[in-house]
Amino acid sequence: MISSFKLFHHDQPVEVTSNDTKVALPFVDYITSSCPSLSATYTPTPYLFNGHLQTIYSSFYKYQSPNVNYERELVTMNDGAQVALDWTVGEKQLGDDSKTPVLVVLHGLTGGSHESYIQGVLEKVIQAPHYYRGVVMHSRGCGFTEITTPQTINGASTSDLRQTLVHIRNKLAPDTPMVGIGFSLGSNILVKYLGEEKENSLLQGAISVGNPYDTLACVNYLDATLFRRKVYSGTMANNLKKIFIRHMHMMKKHPEIVPEEVLSAATIRDYDNACTKKVFGYSTPNNYYRDGSSSRFIEHVRVPLVCINALDDPVSSPLGIPWDEIKVNPYVLLTTTDYGGHLAWFESLLSPSRWIDLRLAEITVALFKVKRNRVYGGPPQIALVSSSSSFPSIDHELSKSLKLVWGYLD
Repeated sequence: MISSFKLFHHDQPVEVTSNDTKVALPFVDYITSSCPSLSATYTPTPYLFNGHLQTIYSSFYKYQSPNVNYERELVTMNDGAQVALDWTVGEKQLGDDSKTPVLVVLHGLTGGSHESYIQGVLEKVIQAPHYYRGVVMHSRGCGFTEITTPQTINGASTSDLRQTLVHIRNKLAPDTPMVGIGFSLGSNILVKYLGEEKENSLLQGAISVGNPYDTLACVNYLDATLFRRKVYSGTMANNLKKIFIRHMHMMKKHPEIVPEEVLSAATIRDYDNACTKKVFGYSTPNNYYRDGSSSRFIEHVRVPLVCINALDDPVSSPLGIPWDEIKVNPYVLLTTTDYGGHLAWFESLLSPSRWIDLRLAEITVALFKVKRNRVYGGPPQIALVSSSSSFPSIDHELSKSLKLVWGYLD
């Protein structure tokens, strides 16, 4: 079992210029030339030979980098809620950090700055030779943050991210680069924000990892078999209920919440029906999922965006990938691997580690170096050029890859 990145993109990718070389290149060519590890093949750990095993192993993999340490900041939102930001701290980050490029990280459904998939990337970008800075934004109630309003996680809302980015931007020098990276539900929120903001994004580039894109399609996929309902949807519902229990005293203040109904939820749809739709005013869970799907916004993204998905991901199903919407947007590059599971991509035999970490770090560095010829809040000054790269069509590659991995998804 060997896999390599397959690239899907617009026929005329947007042209970008590196601050290092001052040479303008089509976005796809710039990323591939700046990130040599992208050409490497991925060989999964032999005993983690499908997406289920990769994903399950990931849930038990608790790597904590000794080089990633945090300092917490609490930020108050407009409605009185608070969001926790965990800033990386280190020897090279003491003193005035206003000119140090910042990587803004969004975690998965109920995750936080402790997650191994976050620590693996941060340890590579905050150390030599880069010494960049990272900040992990926690959704309401996550990361052991107390909630001050009867609201927890909302995968459809970008308001907290928008306010948080303004807060971070105000702490930095005007020309300091900010790049975003999101994982799973966090990547969905990130891409939705980028599509909503278009040219006005405060991020100069972003990376989306394991994005479900179409959350309704993905939830329907999880509901389709008993195995997926029990193993994946059930686990996510239990994680959501843990956060609900932790903040029960506040959640009970919401007039429509019935704690017994929430705690009896067996799937993520059950939980959203008992809690999320009521707290955020949706008539049905399906309308919540439709509202939150970043697939509706990705064609409007106007900063360089790299999306990474494994085609055997049993949580963020490839059924949700908006292939056509990605192909019509010259700012977006989608890279896929046949294997890797959900936020997993483990390799090696005795001590498996994430193959994807180095690739994410290289892409992050490349995006930091993109010259953004704009004043924040104004339109970008970038042109479209023909790509010198040649890749197979989406339809052909998708068909071939899904035939290869589809058997592992059920």
